[in-house]
Amino acid sequence: MPCADIPSPFPTGWPKGRYRDTRRAMKALRIADHLLRRGLAYTPGEATDEVIRTAARQSGHRHPSETTCALVRAVLELLLSPTNTASPDEDEASSAVRVVVTIDRPTA
Repeated sequence: MPCADIPSPFPTGWPKGRYRDTRRAMKALRIADHLLRRGLAYTPGEATDEVIRTAARQSGHRHPSETTCALVRAVLELLLSPTNTASPDEDEASSAVRVVVTIDRPTA
């Protein structure tokens, strides 16, 4: 992994789950980027678990879980969906999109 891709350390004091979820989201973003740049998947439907795991292997990531694969598909859907929400009065530079992704974990 090139030095520029190494994430900076997180602030201390976060709950353990927040570190895990943040790292999972960062991994999903990097895998989705790899899928799009290499042309392995252009839609969330094309991004099967097998395709995502192959992309993870190619990009030097460990074997992603089903949750991470689902998050990669969510990222692809977000990146590929039209997001032009600016009203005619606003220019596009002043509009912002905020996305919150939640991960539902099955309770055992």
